Amino acid sequence: MICWICGKEGFTGEHLIKASDLKSQFGQVSQDYPLYYHSGKKKNIPVGSLNSKRLKSNALICNSCNSSTTQPHDKAWEQLSSYLKSNITVYQKNNKIKLSKIFPGSVHRSMLYVHLYFLKIFGCIIVENKASIPIGEISESILKCKAHKNIYIAFGENPVKSKNNHAGYTPIHSVDMGNESVFASWMYVTDNIAVNIIYADEYKDQNVMRNTWHPSSIKKYLALKKY
Repeated sequence: MICWICGKEGFTGEHLIKASDLKSQFGQVSQDYPLYYHSGKKKNIPVGSLNSKRLKSNALICNSCNSSTTQPHDKAWEQLSSYLKSNITVYQKNNKIKLSKIFPGSVHRSMLYVHLYFLKIFGCIIVENKASIPIGEISESILKCKAHKNIYIAFGENPVKSKNNHAGYTPIHSVDMGNESVFASWMYVTDNIAVNIIYADEYKDQNVMRNTWHPSSIKKYLALKKY
């Protein structure tokens, strides 16, 4: 199978919930202390390793794209994720966070990398589910390290309150015209953080787009979304 990002031979399945997010939330996972995986088809499947294929996409990428190309993007999200998990409840009341506290001296570059991290996850989901969203534009953004003009992101506090730890992602919900999507939305959830990733080509509902961001709109403060 080829790497959907660059077209070379693909070997690696990407974690659809970042391994560092799972580790910070669930700690050490083993056969004795497994996670329990749920899908639309099955529930309560024990997973005894964070390296399990059940936690990864079937859409493969090559070693180069998985390491040197996208590693800075992974690290930027890991840094932002850690900060948000520790502070989201406080900042949600003020509805914004000061980005220089997280990325001193590198706000614009680091937030572009966060954007590109979610492009990689989005691309894996698109390929795996054969969604009607142009994958070439996403791979080009990753390879050229530039923002995708139609993809926006929002961060907010996880609205689902549960006694049990949970992490996951939702299916893509889309609005299609002909054979292509003009709008699509899905959620990435880890601990107390919910990230909404939106593809908006022609269709941009103002209520849906409120408090989303794009790398071209990044300033000192980032508005948080109330779900």
